[in-house]
Amino acid sequence: MPANRRRQQHRGQRPQRQRRYVSGGHGQAFKPGFPMNLFTGRTALTVFVVIGVLAMAGGLILSILLSGDPDQGDITDLPTAEAVGGTTDAEAQKVEEVEGEDQSVEIVRNFQFAEFVIDAEAENYIATIATAKGSIVIELFVDVAPMTVNSFIFLAENHFFDGLTFHRVVDNFVVQGGDPSGTGRGGPGYSTNDEPNDIRNETGTIAMAKGAGQTVFGSQFFINLKDNPALDFDAGNRDKFYPFGRVIEGMDVINALEQGDVMESVTIVRVPRSETDGSEEDVAENSEGDGSAGED
Repeated sequence: MPANRRRQQHRGQRPQRQRRYVSGGHGQAFKPGFPMNLFTGRTALTVFVVIGVLAMAGGLILSILLSGDPDQGDITDLPTAEAVGGTTDAEAQKVEEVEGEDQSVEIVRNFQFAEFVIDAEAENYIATIATAKGSIVIELFVDVAPMTVNSFIFLAENHFFDGLTFHRVVDNFVVQGGDPSGTGRGGPGYSTNDEPNDIRNETGTIAMAKGAGQTVFGSQFFINLKDNPALDFDAGNRDKFYPFGRVIEGMDVINALEQGDVMESVTIVRVPRSETDGSEEDVAENSEGDGSAGED
């Protein structure tokens, strides 16, 4: 027996156990109250799981609200097209009967490149898009965007656009066509580089659609249904769209277009510069010819 215990017994005293201090009362462990008890034990795990689920749900709802309805023509819904690539089944060669002619015309939907078919110094160019709702006459800016205009004319004169649809129509924004697959993912098999200019995307201007962040395009084009400054060269956005022409007749036709409407034909009129000073009135007058110039 230890000496200390013996001394206590000798004095008639009983040894006392050393007590530990426990906050919150004798013999009870300390338990934190609300709200600190939410962050201990299994309760903490449950709380964090609930908070995480609520945060994810809130983020999803917020993203849906911010995305808006794409059919409302939100200016952030750019007139984009998939990067130009290979051909699909819809882009394969096919033979169609050209209305009013006895011979058949082989329409090619895929090319390795656009042949150079313009003379920018000697000619002005007018494109006419024929639809069941009327014709759309477009003055092409060959001086500003010669390579873009050349590609458009090359495809038109090879009947590439004949029979294609306006596959995208967004009210109060743009109408878009020129995709041989009709899905927004097709192209002519080659690409053309952007030709930056300071022409604004005003009502009736025509520009080429392209993939997000791309500086090249294929065959898809769009016509602005209103002034779209967010697409302009100085808007500060990554994606810029450079007009290469302007509608001089047929805005009423454009405004009446619906998704799926067909481009029956796209014909090109070549106007020698010696016959016109380039004014819209002279250009429009020359566009009223038979529209056969540039056809095979």
